[in-house]
Amino acid sequence: MDEIFACSLDLGTMNLSTIRDDGRGGLISTQVRNCYRELPYAEEFEDQMRLNGAHFLRDGDKLFVLGNEALVQARMAEVGVDFGPNSKDMLQRPMMDGVVNPNSPKTALMILRELQKVVVEAGVGPARPGEILYYSIPADPLDSTINNIFHSKMAEKHLRGLGFDARPLGEGHSVILAENPKMHSKEGDVPFTGIGISIGAGCFNFCLAERGTPIDEWSLCRAGDWIDSNASRMCCQPKTKILRVKELELNFNTVDNISEKHKNYDVLLALDCYYDEMIGYAFKMFASRFQDNRGSIDSPIDIVIAGGTASVPGFDKKVLKVLAKMSLPFEIGEVRLAGGGDTQKMLKAVSYGCYLRAKQAAKKAMAAREAAGKPVPVSAPALP
Repeated sequence: MDEIFACSLDLGTMNLSTIRDDGRGGLISTQVRNCYRELPYAEEFEDQMRLNGAHFLRDGDKLFVLGNEALVQARMAEVGVDFGPNSKDMLQRPMMDGVVNPNSPKTALMILRELQKVVVEAGVGPARPGEILYYSIPADPLDSTINNIFHSKMAEKHLRGLGFDARPLGEGHSVILAENPKMHSKEGDVPFTGIGISIGAGCFNFCLAERGTPIDEWSLCRAGDWIDSNASRMCCQPKTKILRVKELELNFNTVDNISEKHKNYDVLLALDCYYDEMIGYAFKMFASRFQDNRGSIDSPIDIVIAGGTASVPGFDKKVLKVLAKMSLPFEIGEVRLAGGGDTQKMLKAVSYGCYLRAKQAAKKAMAAREAAGKPVPVSAPALP
């Protein structure tokens, strides 16, 4: 029996996440931090990195520690450093605002390609013949002149060079496919119809879809990194510490009750403040976008929110408070977090939506070969 294989890649500013058929009827899900730390080359350090199995690249007189190891090193390097307004980040990213970092494109592309290869081949190996891969791309932002053309083409070229049939998919659109929001009409619910939102480190992505087809897609450049940068500046703390506190301690259900004696009180307060600012800004733009829309939506539609920046407990309640104060030209049905609010499922929603589209495309390709006696494959496995 012939097999078909599919793969996805959530090409996120903070994390690279993939879901791939394992060849045994199951799925393999892999995630790596999309970051690096640049250090002067030293032979002894290179030997130590290799001995410890750390992931790194050498380029001339520079050594680049990659992924999770880079994050650990950056956090260790925080100790004893004065983080004033002009301090240099301990950790760097090959992406910024959802696309290839324009401040260092050569280095960014070198590192991004290495991390992409590692994450898509993890646990399975190189691309299999005809394997289709859908990768996420941000929508063009409303509040910046950045566009995703170069970013998308570079990703496509590299992934095709690895042997995949690589195709782009909008980040917000992938949330629609993964989570199936509905329009609640008198005649019955309309599937895959509503608003998908993905909030990562680089972009705040929106997609309005009808029966799984995008009607409007856009993004904003205020997202997780914007929050971290502002909180870091206000608290004179490194971004790596801000990120750690955000991921491990921030909870919007309890933040108002934190004592001033808490060791991270100022950081938590700053994070809460800038989250409020980001949400207010994003949904003000959201309301304006729909007010300008000449079409009409006559039935309530669901909103589904995914992404690491939205995974803080209580985030959905903040959104509901903001929406309650807005005048929108349509009624909102359910506002919910992807995966029922489970952090891991929220982080995987984009890659799972891309995987479902890749599997669908692979089935279509297989069906086209049925005349040659090829069987139709089984349906896609559930999200791991």
